[in-house]
Amino acid sequence: GLNLSRAIGDHAYKKTSSLSAEEQAITALPDIRTLTLDDEDEFMIIACDGIWNFMSSQDVIDFVRLRLDKKTLNQICEE
Repeated sequence: GLNLSRAIGDHAYKKTSSLSAEEQAITALPDIRTLTLDDEDEFMIIACDGIWNFMSSQDVIDFVRLRLDKKTLNQICEE
């Protein structure tokens, strides 16, 4: 996959004049997903590849659960 922060300056991959913005190798158009949360969902975690490349979904859930009672969300995110 493409690491976002490394792609910001890669102009050569964004300027192929024969391609539309959607067809470029790198595009500024976001992928958007709509999810429905229900009462069984404790929380939702939105994270970058810097997290997901090193932690499984369960690892992240466990990390947050262990800290929720003792720390603010800001403190958890900073860790």
